[in-house]
Amino acid sequence: MYFKTLEKKDCSGCTACVSACPRHCITMKPDDEGFFYPEIDKSLCVECGLCEKVCPFDKPKYENTEVMDVYACYIKEQKQRQQSTSGGLFYAIAQWVIANGGIVYGAAFDKNFKLSHVGVDNMDDLDKLRGSKYLQSYLGNTFNEIKNHLKNGRWVYFVGCGCQVAGLNAFLRKKYEKLITSDLVCHGAPSQLMFDWHLDYLRRKEKGEIVSYTFRDLEGWGGCESYEYDSPARGMGKKRNPTYFTSPYLYSFMWAYNYRYSCYDCKFAQIPRQGDITLADFWGVTKFFPDLERENGVSLVLVNTQQGAVVWDAIKDILEYRKSNVKDAAAQNGNLVKKTQMPPIRTVCYQMIRERGYDDVAKNEFRMKGQWKLRIKTFLSSTKLWKIISRIK
Repeated sequence: MYFKTLEKKDCSGCTACVSACPRHCITMKPDDEGFFYPEIDKSLCVECGLCEKVCPFDKPKYENTEVMDVYACYIKEQKQRQQSTSGGLFYAIAQWVIANGGIVYGAAFDKNFKLSHVGVDNMDDLDKLRGSKYLQSYLGNTFNEIKNHLKNGRWVYFVGCGCQVAGLNAFLRKKYEKLITSDLVCHGAPSQLMFDWHLDYLRRKEKGEIVSYTFRDLEGWGGCESYEYDSPARGMGKKRNPTYFTSPYLYSFMWAYNYRYSCYDCKFAQIPRQGDITLADFWGVTKFFPDLERENGVSLVLVNTQQGAVVWDAIKDILEYRKSNVKDAAAQNGNLVKKTQMPPIRTVCYQMIRERGYDDVAKNEFRMKGQWKLRIKTFLSSTKLWKIISRIK
């Protein structure tokens, strides 16, 4: 038995099939856009069919409650909140898991800016898992590592996109008392290759090496791309884009130009969600909870299972929170309940870059055209200057 389809839209790259294969005859291979897909060595395959049985995209399950508890919240400890890209809920849960002898799995960059899931079991290493990363992480052997920890009775906290959480659950094929999962409300995921192209673009722009990169700068909720560079001619420096309009990568990401094809047919951007606890930004929180301070971000939290409720009750005393509902939460975060629509440019996006180069596509397609007033207003609104201007009658 081989895979039922060769349609790229039918594979999210979750690695459940690779992890479950008893013959180890499946490997993940990148296509020409940099997205990983399973490839079977037919000489080793015994056609047991297990790869098909655990595929969450082929047989999605929706076992969590449709009547979940919804909150707007943030961690009370100001320092930790400032180091998070929303309200610090991930940190609060991870801290509890590590304090109970557990291990936390999330996406982290290596020294070459390659993104993959790693496990950490101490607070010093937890920082590498924090912060937004707008591309698909490589899961490698993560699922099998998690299974081994669970069989040994250890707490495990796994954080990923809905498809990755669904893949883990499908691979495990049973509930574990000490497993906690969080699915992220995501738009979709570009490939590592797309991000590599962008980093090369920044290197050419700055005439030097990029030594650090952040998708959402901590200087303000909603801020975006910042990076440090080391240029032989200019030395060390830092750049910060206050809006995604001025970052080619984030502009193309926000407008869904470059996602994996399965993202546009996502089976998990809906209620019920896949994780024990769903995490996101509570966009529009000012409308519903004007008393909450939003300067350093507010988390949207959905408690979807009894396991999630146990964790919520354990950490809620270190949080500032308000009870909400799905309707209000989805008002400005539509991917909570619906998938992203594919724009026409997606089918040629990667091809354009290969033919014309990233710099040319970034200049002509990955930016706004003819809307300078909006760009200026967006820039000003992210600065203290706008607050002063807005008070002038």
